Amino acid sequence: MKTFKTQLAFDGKRLILRNFSYIFFSLLMPAGFYLLFTKVMVSGSSTQMKSFYVSYMDSMIVYSVLISALFGIAAILKRDRDQGLVTFLSLSAHGTFPYYLSVAFWMLMMSLFSVAVMGSLAVGINGVSLHFDQWLSLFGVVLIGQLPIMLIGIGLSYIRRYETLSLASNLITFPMAIVSGLWWPINMLPKWLQSIGELMPTYFVNQLLNQLTSRAKVDLTNLLGIVAWFVVTGLLVIVLSKHEQRKGVALGEA
Repeated sequence: MKTFKTQLAFDGKRLILRNFSYIFFSLLMPAGFYLLFTKVMVSGSSTQMKSFYVSYMDSMIVYSVLISALFGIAAILKRDRDQGLVTFLSLSAHGTFPYYLSVAFWMLMMSLFSVAVMGSLAVGINGVSLHFDQWLSLFGVVLIGQLPIMLIGIGLSYIRRYETLSLASNLITFPMAIVSGLWWPINMLPKWLQSIGELMPTYFVNQLLNQLTSRAKVDLTNLLGIVAWFVVTGLLVIVLSKHEQRKGVALGEA
């Protein structure tokens, strides 16, 4: 436990407290989008706006999770692997388990921070009011829904070159945000694009959040979609990890 606490403190400082660019893109940029779209680009009745303030809060929470995973966790894991930190820890008495657990913990905390930031803006600026059970459900869905998105980020971390990783992160993050309806309503997109967007993990998470925060009937199809993505991305990460281990052994033998 002492080793894990030390690792948590170490990672908390380097990944969160001393990493302003990560905080900016993962939390402050989605928060800025929320303020921009709910205060500048608005039209509709008071009832429609009240609903929009809540649904767009949900969308920006998912967008924050998406950026945090595909730009944050992918870059963190790749950098630590390339700089030898993972190899160094694997040779220590405690191995790499505390390290991976610590990184996962801070990624989960970043998602909860995004709920806190976006929720504070929605309540403080736009007068959004949700009951305690809705906030609790929202936190739960974000914690579960982010798992397949985090696994995509972990899979990206196995890309060999930083330039390719950056390009791949951009090519996945922004199209996924657009087609799954995080930036604007998905029904504004062409039908064929809507069909693609409705298969994205971000769409399933956003839909669940919308249903919980609006007290609509929860469609379990969205939960099944998250589970399916979790299984597929989990298997992909296992395959990539095994491939990386075999490559390391082969290089060692050479």
